[in-house]
Amino acid sequence: MLSSTNYKKMFVYSHSIIRFAGEIKALIKRILTTEVHLQCGNTRFYNRKKTKSYPINVVIYNHKSMLGYFDAEFYELGFHECLMQASKEQLHNIVRHELAHYLTFMQYGAMVQPHASEFKTICQSLGWDEQVSKATTTLDSHASEEESSVLRKVKKLMALSTSAHANEAEQAMLKSQELLLRHNLEASKDNPDEEKICMLRIMQQKKETAKMRAIANILKTFFVGIVYHRGEQFTTLEIIGTAINIEIAEYVAKVLDTEFDNLWAGAKKSAHLKGALAKNSFFLGIAKGYCNKIQALKREHSSEVTNAILVLEKQLVDAQDMVYSRLSSRKTSANYCPTSGLLGEKMGRQLNINPAINQKAGIFGKLLTNKKG
Repeated sequence: MLSSTNYKKMFVYSHSIIRFAGEIKALIKRILTTEVHLQCGNTRFYNRKKTKSYPINVVIYNHKSMLGYFDAEFYELGFHECLMQASKEQLHNIVRHELAHYLTFMQYGAMVQPHASEFKTICQSLGWDEQVSKATTTLDSHASEEESSVLRKVKKLMALSTSAHANEAEQAMLKSQELLLRHNLEASKDNPDEEKICMLRIMQQKKETAKMRAIANILKTFFVGIVYHRGEQFTTLEIIGTAINIEIAEYVAKVLDTEFDNLWAGAKKSAHLKGALAKNSFFLGIAKGYCNKIQALKREHSSEVTNAILVLEKQLVDAQDMVYSRLSSRKTSANYCPTSGLLGEKMGRQLNINPAINQKAGIFGKLLTNKKG
């Protein structure tokens, strides 16, 4: 099916999953060559007139209601990780089904409905019957009891981080970090060779902004890696780490996306600030102030915890290398307003993030406060 922004897809990586993705790429090239009769290269294939080439991008993901998808924004073919246990026939038909969406997009563009007449015409022209055109099903997924337990404990600790008592709030923040740290390290020890790494795309925007960079910097304090992904029309943040850390970081990002605007509205009025430069500097200042506060709190950790954090940071680097075989460096340079930046830093030092479990959504809801002090 064509991807929709309404679908939340958690991409997954491990050594065995990467091998599986490689097998699917080989299968795709074989189908394109022998059944669709298109020329393939190592990582791309050509249209019939050989006037344009298209990438063969394969990702493996977890989502409760779809086995596969094609995303025209990223020229991406996605397949559910459960297909690692599927029969050869089922896997081949699902791959053909998603390729049919890709070929439909190539011929008719991105505006056609997913399973409309254009899609059916493509399947019929290739001799693919209903086993291909209707190769889909609904899946159920449930979070593990261990993950739910960790999430509940983190929720309680982060709730205490808004305490009016500074020492209690700082200790709660430290304990929530230590809990996440211990969970990550224990999971890694259980099966170091097959530790599953996850990736989620968030904050889809037309282009990268100072607000996006500021939020990304804060998210890094929640033990996730951050990469900027530029598609055909949008830029997104890709957050990398364990499923629990990503779930927390995702909702922290949603909280901050709204709260940054609220803070700017207040600062603009009270300090008579205006213009894009002042706004961008204010956002970056918030991130700097918050991250400096977290860095200072790290000095309160024991030497054992400090060493464990270094191990986890190294694991995040390795995880990023697994997800992205080649990652180009990026540099940003822009003018900076010291007045707005310093005001943002002050607000960042006062910022306390307290995501609470949203029972209706089954994931983190929000509560974010600014404390004076």
